[in-house]
This record gives sequence, structure tokens and C-alpha cells, in this order.
Amino acid sequence: MMRKLCFLILIFVWLNLVNSSVDGCTITKGYAVHMLTSITYDNVMVHCKSKDDDLGVHILNFTTLEYSWTFCENWLESTLYSCHFWRASSIDEQTFQVFNRTMAKTCYQGFHDANTCHWGIKQDGFYLFDNYARVWAKQYDWNHGRKSSQKPINEFALVYP
Repeated sequence: MMRKLCFLILIFVWLNLVNSSVDGCTITKGYAVHMLTSITYDNVMVHCKSKDDDLGVHILNFTTLEYSWTFCENWLESTLYSCHFWRASSIDEQTFQVFNRTMAKTCYQGFHDANTCHWGIKQDGFYLFDNYARVWAKQYDWNHGRKSSQKPINEFALVYP
């Protein structure tokens, strides 16, 4: 009996380790983070990372308006991605979590795979698309040369019953 239990636990752990893309999520949910900028006259630099993955610096501008990536949520549902944003021609910057356990509820669309967190980057700040209300909700302002507060403007958009 104990050998069977150990074997099942080993298979469970192995299945979670081999998941490397949203399409490959077998036990946990798959997500994508998708960013779209409407700032076309300036470069917006984006550096995103989790505890395990550094996605590097990406530049959004008039030729590259979008950036996205996919992942499988870990089995503890504690996956967290943060991004640092800054503008090339100004001192505007911001750092915040673009995916965490609370946002997973906002981004969840009822699929095992292909649940998407849509972020809009605008001149006046950062917006998260609310999949339930079907609206863009402003979450953060740009910080003008000061440390990021990481406090959302609209906490309702991040929490659902």
C-alpha cells in the first residue's frame, strides 16, 4: 500500500515538472500574460520574472505593440510574476505583480488551458482586463521618478467572491 502511494506521489511530481507550456498543463491550469501598449511614440521597456524564470528585457513600441508568455500554474497555486516597466525618454517607471493567486481568479476564463491576463499599457497607467465584467480597470499609475508603491488603484478588479 505504501509503495503504491509513493509511486502515485512520484508520478504527480513528475507530471508537474514536465509541464513547460500552457498546452502541456496536465494537472494545473495554464495561463498567459498578454501586454499591449498604446504608447507608440516612445519605447516602453518591460522586464518580467518569477522566482524560477527571468524572461529578460523586451521593448514595446510602434513596431512591437505586444508581448506575451504562457506558463502552467504550480500545484500550490502560488505562481507569481512581477514586471518592471520604464520609458526610454522619461523618468516614468513602475514595478508590480502581473500575475499572482488573486489575479488568477480575475484572469480565469473557465478553461484548463488558455486563461489569459490582459494588461494594457497607456500614457496614464496600467489596466487589467476584467474577464467577468468585460471592462478594462485601471490598476496602477506611472511613477514619475520615485519608488513604486505597488498598491493597486482599483483593488475590486483583483478580488472576486
